[in-house]
Amino acid sequence: MADKTDNTNHAVVIGASVAGLLAAAAAHDHFDRVTILERELLPPAGQDRKAVPQGKHVHALLPGGLVAIEQLLPGFQAELIAGGAVRCDSMQDIRFVASGHEINREASSATNVLASRSYIEGHLRRRVLGLPNVALIDGTSVQGLVLGLDGTGIAGVQLASGVLACDLVVVATGRAGQLPAWLRALGFPAPTEEELTVDIRYASRHFTIPDGYLGREKLILIGAEPGRPRGMGLFAQEDGTWLLTLVGYGVGHRPPTDDAGYENFLASVAPADVLASVLAGEPLDDVATYAFPASRRRRYERLTRIPGGVVALGDAISSFNPVYGQGMSVAALEAVALRQVLSSGKGRACRHYFKAARSIVDIVWDLAIGSDLALPEVAGKRSVRTRMSNAWAERILTTAEHDPYVAEVFGSVTDLLAPPTALMRPRFVWRVARNRAKENADKGRILVGDRDSSTVRNSG
Repeated sequence: MADKTDNTNHAVVIGASVAGLLAAAAAHDHFDRVTILERELLPPAGQDRKAVPQGKHVHALLPGGLVAIEQLLPGFQAELIAGGAVRCDSMQDIRFVASGHEINREASSATNVLASRSYIEGHLRRRVLGLPNVALIDGTSVQGLVLGLDGTGIAGVQLASGVLACDLVVVATGRAGQLPAWLRALGFPAPTEEELTVDIRYASRHFTIPDGYLGREKLILIGAEPGRPRGMGLFAQEDGTWLLTLVGYGVGHRPPTDDAGYENFLASVAPADVLASVLAGEPLDDVATYAFPASRRRRYERLTRIPGGVVALGDAISSFNPVYGQGMSVAALEAVALRQVLSSGKGRACRHYFKAARSIVDIVWDLAIGSDLALPEVAGKRSVRTRMSNAWAERILTTAEHDPYVAEVFGSVTDLLAPPTALMRPRFVWRVARNRAKENADKGRILVGDRDSSTVRNSG
């Protein structure tokens, strides 16, 4: 245990990736000093990091996440676009096919900003380190947490060089998450975990695509569907190139890395015009791969004992199937929640923060897990609630093919701009129900027509 007398209103953030940088932005108004500790020796801003293997693949900063970052770092969106990031309308400029349903694009919606992970993280790092009381120390590993003399709160972090005293520790170390082990070492329980095995494999490559091939489209997402557990994402990038990521669930749907195999896999999932556009272009690099075994969630909010002054953020709490592009945006929303809790008093940060984070994660976890369990190829328990939710989601997607209002509301939920309760508003439910009734009526007319035709043929 350590005495906190050498503490000077200091917050320590462990991890300098997107989640850690956002946590530092959230904390800087509430502490004299904020120190970010990163075990990796960081490359220059804008370059891929070895510790972020998923960084070479498509990333999405959802509109809801972008709004959250703007609250922490005003002007960030304009800075991204000014530096070359691609601005697009989250409906009109995007082709989104979910579970075999192409979503209507007539309505204009929120702003999306498309850019590589390294570009986004690089701009975040520059902005956060530009804050006057934030410092970064890389090449430094944290070995554990240190309790104060009363044994109930964190007094610092243990480094090889000694104890670095602080009032608050934010653990943003990714899905590996050392915090459970650190808690056990201090005599506190570790959180329970929930997990769904998805066995996802990514294969990504940069391309040039000739002008005019894709019209105004800047992002194309073709999701997996029952019987075809594979998909693709084609994203415009900040340097004028396109990043193509192929995705497959399970051993039988691993995207190949050789040229012929990669093209054949693409042909099995891409619409004809998208395939033609990619084949008309030129690959710019070798195929990069990434494996994601399982979505995982740690239930810190359920702990009855946890030392004060320590919180987790981003993948250290929950890591979702990356095909849904939610990770960076959830981290941003959690960082805003952390700032709000800190504004109400640093001493209450731990429990109040984990309660706020649970509300954020609940929404995204249900969306991601429900979508994965809609695929029979994904093994997992399907509760009555899950089956009912997926049946309702199928009706929504069917209606969203042609109904701009339903498509826009659905998009606002998946963009994390509106709560899932928006999908149960009276007007929304009525339009989905009306579409269902129309479908049933059309089927009835077809059946009657077939029967009448059969009668005519038989009588003849």
